[in-house]
Amino acid sequence: MLQSATYNKQHQKKWRKGSGKRSKSGINDLPDPLLCHILSFLPTKDSVRSSLLSKRWRNIWLQVPVFDLDSVRFDNDVSSFMEFVDRFLESDKKLALDRFKLMCSYEDLDDDSVLKSWIDALVRRRVRHLDFQVNSDDNELVWMPLSLYSCNTLVSLSLYHVALCGFELASAVSLPCLKLASCPVLEKLTVIRDPFELLEIMRVRSKSLKTLTLGIEDDQDCLLGDDHVVEIDAPRLEHMSLCDHLSGSIIIHSIAPYASVNIDVNFEGKDGYALDLDDDDDDSNSKRTMIRNILTRIFTVSRMEISSVTLQVINDYSKLEMLPQFSNLSWDLSLIKRNAQSNSSVPPCFVSSLKYVELATQGTTRPSSQMKLAIYFLRNCAALKKLTLSGSFGYDIIKKIKKIPRRSRRCIIVTG
Repeated sequence: MLQSATYNKQHQKKWRKGSGKRSKSGINDLPDPLLCHILSFLPTKDSVRSSLLSKRWRNIWLQVPVFDLDSVRFDNDVSSFMEFVDRFLESDKKLALDRFKLMCSYEDLDDDSVLKSWIDALVRRRVRHLDFQVNSDDNELVWMPLSLYSCNTLVSLSLYHVALCGFELASAVSLPCLKLASCPVLEKLTVIRDPFELLEIMRVRSKSLKTLTLGIEDDQDCLLGDDHVVEIDAPRLEHMSLCDHLSGSIIIHSIAPYASVNIDVNFEGKDGYALDLDDDDDDSNSKRTMIRNILTRIFTVSRMEISSVTLQVINDYSKLEMLPQFSNLSWDLSLIKRNAQSNSSVPPCFVSSLKYVELATQGTTRPSSQMKLAIYFLRNCAALKKLTLSGSFGYDIIKKIKKIPRRSRRCIIVTG
């Protein structure tokens, strides 16, 4: 009976006083946390519109843990734009933010104190996902304040047209490098760098990072010198993509043992001094040391993509020093009609440790080229267990390939 009476009281509240009709505004009966959850799926501009529904909705949007705004909505009214963002960030300092995405122009942030106050507020409100995009017609960069690096709740970080340095003048920089060591739960990081930046050392240190993409635009007129350094120390890193033809030194301290890597590095720096097999000067020795360091850190990877430039450097290095065996790798080779590489460019270490090879050809590949590759692997790979032929291999070619003498007695040939 007690439960029935309680239900009747709650049920009666849903009827308008003095009328015999049920209220049509049932959504108003939902608790604030549920309303905020619903509004979190909307852009902030639409979330704000809900404040017009009734007095109860007036400030609900300020409690939503998601902020997604583009300054173009304010029609170049910079003052209103800044006041709007300030109001949201200062509304409830104890409420944690799940996502904060802001797109604005460089002109909206002409005062550095504005951005600093916003980042400080985001750190206090324990933001988890931060997406900050700045557009500039003159390619002007916005300096990200150092307080960002103390945000220990950050899970994902996306920055566009932002300089990762806390000072306006290069001469005032007191920190020698950028350290991403204060984001203990950061798992994915993408940095596409400007060749005209002044940061001398790019250092990524993280025990939680799983995916890392580092890229830098190729520009011979850039400000980077051969003393510019990239360092990576991420023992749990599972996916690494590195594209850099400008840095003078690249150092990998640690990544996950069975990581997947994509490397496009020429090891030459901005001035383009290639690895000289005959020189024994300090420059050549330092490059050999750099290549040796990288190879000893990645030889256990489970998947690797390397550019033709990187492959050529590794091949040159193999004539100076013995390469580690990449025992977890097998060749996945595709024939390309243009820019074909000669077989001599394949490092001996791959030939001695290869167990599985797949040759995938296109319809334009000539039968003679198909035969040459098959002959090369079958006659030189002592550890080969399986050669897979896929693509446009014809019946007659497959028949001839199966008759080729094999260095490995355990090797079988299959079609895929």
